[in-house]
Amino acid sequence: MPDVRWPSASGGRSRVVARGAQVFAVANASDAGLDFSGQLAQTLAMLDAHLSHVGASRASLLSVQIFLSDLQHKKQLDAAWREWIGEDSATWPQRAVVGAQLDGGLLVEMVATAFR
Repeated sequence: MPDVRWPSASGGRSRVVARGAQVFAVANASDAGLDFSGQLAQTLAMLDAHLSHVGASRASLLSVQIFLSDLQHKKQLDAAWREWIGEDSATWPQRAVVGAQLDGGLLVEMVATAFR
């Protein structure tokens, strides 16, 4: 499999990198003016797009680190995550949620490792 890098518009970094079977991706909302629900929906959609771009999918996720600007949003995250990730526990990744100071009005950011 060829290496794939999808550069970020910010420069100096990539949105997703795939080398061999390994996939590394980061996702966040493209509109930081949205509320948490809107940013979360955009972030999950972006993660789907990044995985698809390199021939991976939700089912190939191994680990996801989720950074929240406010841990008060964790219950809302958990509900949306369960709906997004699906019912098949055989495909669930390891997941961690961390409180973090995010830049530019972002409320959520995800860093994922997967395979393709």
